[in-house]
Amino acid sequence: MRQSRTLLWVVALSLAATGAGRTGLADEAPGAAVVNLLPNPSFELVEPPPPSAEEVVQGVAAALEKWLPRTWNIWGEGGAVVRCPDDTQQARTGRRCVYLSAQAGAGRLRYGSLPLPDDRPWTVRVWARGKGKVAGLAYDRTGDAWEPMGTWGLELADEWRALEFQMTPRAGCREWALDFVSQGPTEAWLDDVFVGYVGAPAPIWPPEGPAVKDEATLLYLPFEEPFNEYAFFVKEPVSFTEEGQGRFGKAVVLGGDSYLACSANGNLDPSRGTIELWFKLLAPGNDTVNHPFVSVPGPEGMTLCKDQYSHISFGFSSGWRTLSRATAMGYAYAWQPGVWRHIAACWNEELMQVFVDGKLVAWSERPKLSRALGPELRIGSADMEVDDLRISRVVRYRLAVTAAPETEAGK
Repeated sequence: MRQSRTLLWVVALSLAATGAGRTGLADEAPGAAVVNLLPNPSFELVEPPPPSAEEVVQGVAAALEKWLPRTWNIWGEGGAVVRCPDDTQQARTGRRCVYLSAQAGAGRLRYGSLPLPDDRPWTVRVWARGKGKVAGLAYDRTGDAWEPMGTWGLELADEWRALEFQMTPRAGCREWALDFVSQGPTEAWLDDVFVGYVGAPAPIWPPEGPAVKDEATLLYLPFEEPFNEYAFFVKEPVSFTEEGQGRFGKAVVLGGDSYLACSANGNLDPSRGTIELWFKLLAPGNDTVNHPFVSVPGPEGMTLCKDQYSHISFGFSSGWRTLSRATAMGYAYAWQPGVWRHIAACWNEELMQVFVDGKLVAWSERPKLSRALGPELRIGSADMEVDDLRISRVVRYRLAVTAAPETEAGK
């Protein structure tokens, strides 16, 4: 039975906080065997916020408690305060959690959008403590809508308690978003979010160490050694970091209008594959400059980039016309320089998807793919560092989606 749009106060599971790590409680499914589909469920992966005017004038960085949880959005409405404190005493597990404080207005934590493979129910759980009330809200995001699909609430207490519920998507829903929001005067700490459904394959997360060069690898560049001058063209200025300054070991630094280039033939299969790399932008995400990470220039082309509009985009073109593209609109707008991020673009004739830090940010169903590409494969562009690039002839990352109607464009 689908939940109504009225508020349902869920019976809480009251358990004392434990010292278990994030790969334990945060990833364990309640009930049936279900895996967590969230890449940053306990908010340990953070990044600096855009600087305030005062911080710019003083030339200081934002305090650690102001840093933002990656893959999530947090904000306060009407004077509410939302933070991600770096304090093991406040967190349930690990070092971080999300703190909401609202006397008026509301504090909000959001994850989305998530694709739906079918009408199976989803299990959602968040651990919370404090005073007041918090609620979980599910929205149908199909076609850029914001249609409520249910609200589930929890009365807070001093001990950690779990708000746990089943979200059954309504008919025709192909993607959804999840909010946690304060209800009335509230002071709350949230941690260890779980989202998944029965039968979902275990996701593959960004590697914690250097990628593995296996039989499906077409090109692997760890950037630990100078480039082979017979295989690569180097558009200067290009240099290497010191050992330990890359994501793993060394990284390549590209400045000015620089890039690396090699043959696309044999290093990229337009019919299917994965491009993945670690990158660090040396300018803000809203610098109005196009930054290709990997591209094939020319009329028969391909590009994976952060564009001048702060979109993250991947696609193929033929005769200078776009064949297919998956775009996360404005996703990089608030990005700050100097942060290592993982990006992966995966494609075959069924589905094209783009992941950033493990989060699916864009996808396109039944993409039109190039039969052939131009001869040059470019790596990197101005004002970035790149590390551990791997291009494969298989799809390495995938989240199941419901196919869109034939008349609709991809996400």
